[in-house]
Amino acid sequence: MKAVKHTDDGITVVDVDEPAPANEDDVVVHVRSSSICGSDLHMLAYGPQPWTLGHEFAGVLDDGTAVAVDPGNQCGVCGLCAGGLRHLCADTVFLGVGRDGGLAEQVLVRRDALIPLPAGLPTEHACLVEPMGVAMHGMATAAIVGGERVAVVGAGSIGLAAVAAAAASRCEVGLEARHDAQRTAGDRLGARGPAEGEYDIVFEAAGTQSAIDRALELVRPGGTVVFLSTFWEPVTLPSLPAAMKEATLKWAFTYAQHSGGRDLDTAAALLARRPEIADTLITHRLPLGDAPDAFRIAGERAQGAIKVVLAPT
Repeated sequence: MKAVKHTDDGITVVDVDEPAPANEDDVVVHVRSSSICGSDLHMLAYGPQPWTLGHEFAGVLDDGTAVAVDPGNQCGVCGLCAGGLRHLCADTVFLGVGRDGGLAEQVLVRRDALIPLPAGLPTEHACLVEPMGVAMHGMATAAIVGGERVAVVGAGSIGLAAVAAAAASRCEVGLEARHDAQRTAGDRLGARGPAEGEYDIVFEAAGTQSAIDRALELVRPGGTVVFLSTFWEPVTLPSLPAAMKEATLKWAFTYAQHSGGRDLDTAAALLARRPEIADTLITHRLPLGDAPDAFRIAGERAQGAIKVVLAPT
């Protein structure tokens, strides 16, 4: 079967063996959509890797059941896993980051990682369950109840997913975006224009020093900044502004289980209710064989790329 790897020749489509379940806990997912994350682009700097890429994907099981996938593989036995904090397990190995992922025709997945798709969410959109899950975990971490004034700094797919999630909770949302296509997408998803003034909750979704600085400018005294981004190089916290505002700083890492269920299930439900989210975020679709072009396009934010999706043909 075909799979996408980062080799000495760059992003390459290679032939690999089809996966075979080793036990009853493993299932094969026949991939229908797999999207490129900003983290995938950053990880290219670390050089070639032996595993198949891709941690945002969806497909069908042998019996036709449509699913998205939680790409995290935790140990399941440590104190964090036992205490309901599996997403913080130190032994997590992500599909696509240390183990073969979903940029392939098929992928081997743990049965308990399957996210059944609700009616109204097609598999070609369901690769967005994973990034939308990050936004939903941010909402839970921020303890948003609805109606808050929310700013989002950064308008990649995670930032725009946060706009959609906050707007769905009846929040007033302001967006800090670098590119016109991102601003247009933010408006479609419920942003009320650029972030101005002060906000109850600020989601930092860019992973840069300037984004951190701007988040502390935008948060109101006593407000909360939630970091949704991944930082790929050292940054400095603006401690004086944070202290003078007595701002609460929180980190939201991937997605978790909470009293209302799994963040990924909540994400799938929102995507099913609001199909315009997928229509807005997915700007490019290519066949799996065009993976080198897809990765190039995904890096061209200024040219309008938001989420690039590949599908086996």
